[in-house]
Amino acid sequence: MSEDRILVAEDDEHVNELLVYRLETAGFDVTAVDDGAACLEHVRLAEPTPDAILLDLMLPEYDGFDVLRRLEERDPDSKPAVIVVSGRGLEDDVVRGFELGADDYVTKPFSLSEIVARLRRALR
Repeated sequence: MSEDRILVAEDDEHVNELLVYRLETAGFDVTAVDDGAACLEHVRLAEPTPDAILLDLMLPEYDGFDVLRRLEERDPDSKPAVIVVSGRGLEDDVVRGFELGADDYVTKPFSLSEIVARLRRALR
């Protein structure tokens, strides 16, 4: 079983619950938040920090792009891997996500098994 810590930042309660359930059954230690401010606060305060974040772009408080921008200001050695999971699949959104520091980008709807595989890949 994995000891990797995953932070899910998703404001849709149903999607959040699905992700948490699937990731926990895959052996990850999962914490979930439902807005960008809570995501940044968790990354700042959690000990140890998350190893990866599944980040929706359309979050209240700070949107996912704001979260990415603020995470990039962190020490690169302490920055978690970030996989954007969003309904925003336009090329401009995907490119902007990568330019702001996302490690991967998955559009909704998505496969839960694919999310697990992408996380495992990002955490190598």
